[in-house]
Amino acid sequence: MDKKKGMSIDIGIKRLSTLKDKGLISDKIFYDSKELLVQSEMEIVTEKNS
Repeated sequence: MDKKKGMSIDIGIKRLSTLKDKGLISDKIFYDSKELLVQSEMEIVTEKNS
């Protein structure tokens, strides 16, 4: 069985949303971080298919 390391993108986005809702991060940081999460997942999937 293949185990994933780290957290899923959905959990990461929920955590970022909580920080944004509490005013601990700005909208710009939220959207930039969200984009990085999505890009990192795409890179991992691409590497696994190679």
